[in-house]
Amino acid sequence: MMSKTPTFFLFIAFLLPAITFAQNRQTGADNTLLPEINPQDIEIRSEFKARFPGLRRQPILGFNPKPRVFQIDPNRIPFIETREEAVADISVTQLGRPEPPTRNILQDPDRMNGYIRAALGSFVSPDVNAYGYYALDESSAVTGNMNMRGSTGHLDGPESSFRYLDANIGYINKLQNGMRLSLDLGALSDFNDLYDLNDPNIQGQIGETASKDYSGFNGQLRLQKIKNTLNGWDLTVGGNVFSTTLDAGSSTLGGETDETAGHLSFSYYWPGQKMYETFKVSGNLESATYSSDAFDSENWVNAEAAVTYERLFDFSTRIKAKGGVSYITDAVDSKVMLSPEIEIIHYLNERLSVTGTAFGRPELNTLQEHHQYNRFLSADNLLRYSYDVGAGAEANLQLFGGNRVFGGASYTHTQNYAYYQRSILAPNDTPGFYSVMYGDANIFEIYAGANQQLVPEKFWANAKVYARSPKLSAGGDIPYEEKLGLEGSISFKPVKELTLNAWAEYLGKRRSPETGTELKAFALLNAGAEYQVNDKIGVFAKMLNVSGQEYEVWSGYQERPFQIFGGITIKL
Repeated sequence: MMSKTPTFFLFIAFLLPAITFAQNRQTGADNTLLPEINPQDIEIRSEFKARFPGLRRQPILGFNPKPRVFQIDPNRIPFIETREEAVADISVTQLGRPEPPTRNILQDPDRMNGYIRAALGSFVSPDVNAYGYYALDESSAVTGNMNMRGSTGHLDGPESSFRYLDANIGYINKLQNGMRLSLDLGALSDFNDLYDLNDPNIQGQIGETASKDYSGFNGQLRLQKIKNTLNGWDLTVGGNVFSTTLDAGSSTLGGETDETAGHLSFSYYWPGQKMYETFKVSGNLESATYSSDAFDSENWVNAEAAVTYERLFDFSTRIKAKGGVSYITDAVDSKVMLSPEIEIIHYLNERLSVTGTAFGRPELNTLQEHHQYNRFLSADNLLRYSYDVGAGAEANLQLFGGNRVFGGASYTHTQNYAYYQRSILAPNDTPGFYSVMYGDANIFEIYAGANQQLVPEKFWANAKVYARSPKLSAGGDIPYEEKLGLEGSISFKPVKELTLNAWAEYLGKRRSPETGTELKAFALLNAGAEYQVNDKIGVFAKMLNVSGQEYEVWSGYQERPFQIFGGITIKL
């Protein structure tokens, strides 16, 4: 037994260094940060794999969080199918062409080259409106329009026929460097029968109907230089010739009036140094010479020079101010006057805004404007200027898109306010024709209204009602001016081709000083319908004064009763 002991110890001594070397090698590999690379992965498999046996995360006792990176479940069932086997059960069909994306392209609307709208109504009353446009080339075009309405007469006793005809032609040419040239020419030829002259004390007036003829020609040349919407200039020169003849039978009440007028204007506008700021300087000159059988020729001049400033503050307040000086002369007086104007618009929010205005401006209407407004005007009228000083305020509320409710008030004091009054014929104080009168006046007005488009392209309506106090400073109401008025319209489109519409007008009582009475109030109700057969042709009908009300706009002449029209519209 003793002989085996040395052999056992020799065996242990021989193995001890090998065990110690293996333990030291294992411990060193676990503690090193160097990667462990198998050369066979690179040489044989063409793969590069590196292990870091020294990097080990020791879990905290009782804490085993989920890994923050994706790891393959070690208990998964391995996928043993090939790629072909995996897709063998998928049906293969031919794919359809995908739907193209929706395209919304903005296009200019087709220009209507022309249209004719003609109708014929009761009392043999033609009504024609026509418009035409023809492009000569890419930069020039010619336009024209014509309006005509007439009647053989609606009164049983005196003659009451009339015709109103005016036509215009225009030429437009876009020049180089933003220049634009336009030329407009127009003419008018009207006549209307007035009322019987039944004063037996004036020889030659018994049973005779007075009549009136108008003729005129006008032209205007305009040259514009438009650099952009905020920078450019505008030059306009034009004039008109007008003549009217009042035929009062064998009486001495008739006569002829001629007028030749011209105008010249220039404006230059440019942006300021600040954002949303613009300036404008302008000059305007109007002059006319007129004469009649009752007096020699007279003339008037209205000249103005002005500067306009406009700016938007904080996207909520817009201010437009104008300062000007005017020189005006007429048959009686000559004066230099200031012509200031200011307008302030403040947007309280995106739907509500308020507007305030104040102004002082001279005005002078031509004889043509007076005679076309009151067709019963006599031939011997002198013209005078008027000077308006006033202020106003208005509120606008937009409830939603396409709808607006508004209301406001204004006050104007006018020096030499032009109004109309019938002359009184001696010796029996018989009313005759009208004359232009002048006097200081004060007019206060309040109004309210709404513009509604309840259903776009289907139903829309608008209305306005107003009450006013037209007073002469010398006392009394201004003759033939109403204190209460209403106007409105409504349209309905049940289908695309059919449009139904109706419109109305109401005028309150008006003072008639020659008779010492008031003209009664009247309400005109009108209706119409239009059907579009195709893109080119449509038919329409309209009814005027549906209630058949008897009324007078000017004292002594009864206007037309109920009328019905039928017509056709042709678009080119």
